[in-house]
Amino acid sequence: MTPAWVGPTIAIALVVIAASFLVIGGVTLAIGFSLRRQTRALRAQITAFSTEAKAVTGRVRGELVAFADLSADARGRLKNAIEVMDGHLKDLDALAEVLQQEAEETALDVAAFVRTVRRSGKILGMARRSVLGRRGARG
Repeated sequence: MTPAWVGPTIAIALVVIAASFLVIGGVTLAIGFSLRRQTRALRAQITAFSTEAKAVTGRVRGELVAFADLSADARGRLKNAIEVMDGHLKDLDALAEVLQQEAEETALDVAAFVRTVRRSGKILGMARRSVLGRRGARG
């Protein structure tokens, strides 16, 4: 036979074990609810951060597109300006060549004119001397 104290001891042990399981279950529920609350808070923060990150990314993308457009516009204008300046420089070079040719031709014409004047002056001087010489011989 079993002693009389064994039955109540087993009953008390079962109550303690059941109470322990209830405490463990309660603590587990408390931790679960706490984690759930923290998870919701963290999810809200991540959602807010994600929304802000998308907004910043959108603004940065817009700025980059604007800078790319500005760069393309500036590059096009600079290219056009270079082409225009190249045309002006070619025109200026052609003008300088024409002016140089004209100056050379003018210098040759002036030299020829001076030579002609000198020859004419010599011829007129000889003619004058010969006329004066004839007058002196007559008179």
